[in-house]
Amino acid sequence: MKILVLNQSDFDRRIRAAVAVILLTFYATTSDQGSTLALGCLMVALVLVFNAVSGNCYIYRTLGINTCPLPDSE
Repeated sequence: MKILVLNQSDFDRRIRAAVAVILLTFYATTSDQGSTLALGCLMVALVLVFNAVSGNCYIYRTLGINTCPLPDSE
């Protein structure tokens, strides 16, 4: 059983990376970085960065969703 199976399209990965950048910017610019909201944004951003870099989403995997395009058949 493979642990990191590609199950996200490039579009999904770009969206996740963009949302992660927004959340990291919010965390970096907030005055109270110890607040629950700021730490929650940081944790979600880190998960989204992992998803964007690896192309693997465990929630997608659990639900049986795969947004990768099918390879061209020859």
